[in-house]
Amino acid sequence: MQTYQNLEIIVSDDCSSDGSVDIVKECIKEDSRIIHFEHDVNIGMRDNFEYALSKVRPGFVIALGGDDGLAPGCIEKMLHLLESTKTELLTWQASKFIYPGMYAETGTLMFSKRRGVKVVKSVDFLSRMSTNLNYNSDEECPMLYIKGVVSTRLVDLVRSRSLDKRFYSCPTPDGYSGIVLAGEVDTYSFTYEPLSVLGSSPSSQGVSYLRNDRKSVEESNRFFQQNQVKPMHKELASQPYSPLISLMTADYLLTARDLPGWNGVFPALNYKNILEKSFQELTNAYYSKERVGRELGILKEIAKQHSLIKEYDSLLKSTRKKRYHIRNIVGMGFGANSYYIDSSIVKASNVHEASTATYYLYNVLSRINVRSLYDMTLRTIKYFVKMRIVAESIQTNQKSITVNDDDSNILS
Repeated sequence: MQTYQNLEIIVSDDCSSDGSVDIVKECIKEDSRIIHFEHDVNIGMRDNFEYALSKVRPGFVIALGGDDGLAPGCIEKMLHLLESTKTELLTWQASKFIYPGMYAETGTLMFSKRRGVKVVKSVDFLSRMSTNLNYNSDEECPMLYIKGVVSTRLVDLVRSRSLDKRFYSCPTPDGYSGIVLAGEVDTYSFTYEPLSVLGSSPSSQGVSYLRNDRKSVEESNRFFQQNQVKPMHKELASQPYSPLISLMTADYLLTARDLPGWNGVFPALNYKNILEKSFQELTNAYYSKERVGRELGILKEIAKQHSLIKEYDSLLKSTRKKRYHIRNIVGMGFGANSYYIDSSIVKASNVHEASTATYYLYNVLSRINVRSLYDMTLRTIKYFVKMRIVAESIQTNQKSITVNDDDSNILS
């Protein structure tokens, strides 16, 4: 459903077993722009992303996961925004689609209320990352994965700085791409329009870590094993990969900072702040009790390295009294800046339908504000007043015609 035709779709399949390969092969028969690669053995997320990126021809590129989607006509919109802002890096606030059956029988579609385009200063974004330590919640994070498109020139520039000539230098490829790319430009562009849809399904890696069923535990453990060869930065005690957003963000910043010639600038990291943010994650419903022990061990090693073991013990003691629980948004609602739509209302049961629904809903609902509601109400009142006047006029004319008809009958 793209109006821009000069595109190429590269599918890199990392030993999936859900029938994806058969579907892609059928699609290739209908569309020669699809190129498909299959791996004989499972190579893991990082290597699979790197492999797919190595097959990209010069131009611009965006990366998607198997449960994500693009909004209709979004590629042409991306090109227009890149040209109008004269930038090589564009990001946006992707909508989110929680698949039916994830947390409730029906799914949920979330997207921004806001509109507009702006140019972001990279130094402001990177500074915010060093303090907030949350790439995932920052709408302006220009990550190549799902919510960003970038020129291959910038991708090659990052590769040239890496010792192994790879683009992805951290265990998880999403947030790192946003931080390392931001450091290669002074400014980049941002739009509130949801040009893509982030899918949250049972196959999502982050979801697997939050679940306790046997299959999810096995998948997350396999992911950890695959990433043992790439520990976190030495300032994070060279610990194994952690799914804590605070630690991941710190790892991205430190890894990008060490790339020879990288132009990004941000304040020195505060490791007490890193510990505090990480403990907040562990107590704010993101992780189940069964998985907390592993992360506490990682945090303790980081605390030891930075002589913060007293702070660690204090945080551990204060959080033991707090409850662990999972919070999920289900059904209809709205927040300060977002809409939450029950997917069953718009008949969205998969990411294709969610992408289409997002496109139309955003373009309708984002135009509704106090002024538009006032104008709508005023026009409605004027309409009914005018219709009342017309109705009365018609009724008066009908009475007059009846009298004339009676006169005609009498005369006849």
